[in-house]
Amino acid sequence: LQTPGCRTENVFVSGVANTTRHLLLLVDPKHPLLGHNAGCLSGIKEVSPWTKVVEVTLPQSLSRTTSLSEVESAVTFLDELFEKPFIGHNQRKVRHEAIKLGVLPPNGILSHDEWAALPVLRRYIHGLHPGATDILIFGMLHATLLALGHRVRDLQVGKLLHKWIERMEEVTQTAQKSLRWEEMVSSVKSWGNEQNTEVEMKEEGDKIAEDKVDKVDMIELEKTVRQLYDCVKYTDSPLSPVEWDSLSTLLKPQRHNANNTKKMDQLHSMLGGVQTCVAQLRTARQPSRIRIVDFCSGAGHLGIFIAHHFPDCEVVLVETKWGSLRYAKERIAGLGLNNVTLCLSHMGQFRGSFEVGISLHACGSATDAVIQQCITHNAALVSSPCCYGKIVNFSVVEYPQSKLIRREVSTFPQFMEIARLADHESDNEEYMKCIDIDRLEALRDVGYSFLEIRKLKPPTCSPKNNLLVAHR
Repeated sequence: LQTPGCRTENVFVSGVANTTRHLLLLVDPKHPLLGHNAGCLSGIKEVSPWTKVVEVTLPQSLSRTTSLSEVESAVTFLDELFEKPFIGHNQRKVRHEAIKLGVLPPNGILSHDEWAALPVLRRYIHGLHPGATDILIFGMLHATLLALGHRVRDLQVGKLLHKWIERMEEVTQTAQKSLRWEEMVSSVKSWGNEQNTEVEMKEEGDKIAEDKVDKVDMIELEKTVRQLYDCVKYTDSPLSPVEWDSLSTLLKPQRHNANNTKKMDQLHSMLGGVQTCVAQLRTARQPSRIRIVDFCSGAGHLGIFIAHHFPDCEVVLVETKWGSLRYAKERIAGLGLNNVTLCLSHMGQFRGSFEVGISLHACGSATDAVIQQCITHNAALVSSPCCYGKIVNFSVVEYPQSKLIRREVSTFPQFMEIARLADHESDNEEYMKCIDIDRLEALRDVGYSFLEIRKLKPPTCSPKNNLLVAHR
């Protein structure tokens, strides 16, 4: 995994925010820096620009502290964020607290914009009180500045950022006496040095503006889609029977309606794809122990089911939500499985080698991120895509991906129109197949020789019922 990280029994944790949350749980499950149900950190929001600072900008600067320009770039970025108007979740409450602390006059009448822009409200990153974001950023910034040594004198630090650093020095000096920092830091481990395949989605502002999108000739586009649909046939691969009645309830999706049966059908079809890839690997006599990684695993319905059917293989569940993995951990213990490892991590932070990558209904471009992980590690793929309309260009993929589809669908707006129709058109099979042909052909372009597009059985088990199976 990408560092920083830690390990507890069979659970690996990666990333700054995840690792900090996990260590705080070990110290105090009710620690004030923990967010809702201890499943997140207080103040870290996925939509916040501060998340990128915590997970990407400062860790990169810390890893290259010999470069003054890298640190300058990070400090400038922090300066710019501190200069932006403060927007709180409950501004009226913040205003009352500011008056109580004496940083705002009690009878001052200000407009909303004037009030939000007041620098006194930016005492800490999320307002008047320090939070998890402050602790994380200060820790990394402090380590970076120490590593610079005498060169730190050359840094230009803005007034608000400088004041925040002074406040945080006071906060951390007090905190060190009660948080057992030395004990926490000593439990952090580093592992994995494989190639970085970080998948970073483009920012909202990078998306193509609607008024600049070329008008799509729908008649020609539909003609192209039909031609592509006809040129690749679905593979009807028989499935080995699964005796569901004889299996533990912990191996079955925990629902009590018709969706339970549909999910079991999906798992059965995915099992067939994995059997194809594992059989090929065993025929090639490599490796001695096959590792299967379930990306976007959720509560592990798929990964645990696969681990049960392949006890001689190692299965890794990669998921970003601790609540889901915690439930998976309970099921694994109840089943007595000893071939499953849990990774609380973003997909791009996973660095381990593996032989088969699997995903069931990874949303939009997440399916393509799984494919990129498989390409990077020369692994087989078994994936049932979902949410075609949520595809976006990202750091290692631009659509269309394959040489074949680029010849027929030359622009991103055309491709996105196909993806949109794959999600919203009632008769959408042709459009879904066109997107998935692009995925398989992209694998062919990099040397994959076995390429099949199957259907989940029965197809009615999901409206998104394509199944991609590929190996070298």
